[in-house]
Amino acid sequence: AVQAAAAAHRGLIGEPKIDKWTFSTNGVSIAGRYGIPCVGYGPGMEAQAHAPNEMTYKRHLVNSAAMYAAIPAMYAKQEG
Repeated sequence: AVQAAAAAHRGLIGEPKIDKWTFSTNGVSIAGRYGIPCVGYGPGMEAQAHAPNEMTYKRHLVNSAAMYAAIPAMYAKQEG
């Protein structure tokens, strides 16, 4: 799942930064409790996430939408 997301990012945006988030997401239960591979990806800056008056840039929203569309195809390609 991570490699598929990284490949999609490379093709659309450039070399990805693969790291950890410093806040919690639903991935805790999706991956931790249920064992389903999970990659967190979304628009905005991490320092802004879940903060009062959180904001993001339009290009981050567009890039995220493109990633959400591309990741399943990359994942299927790797599994195929």
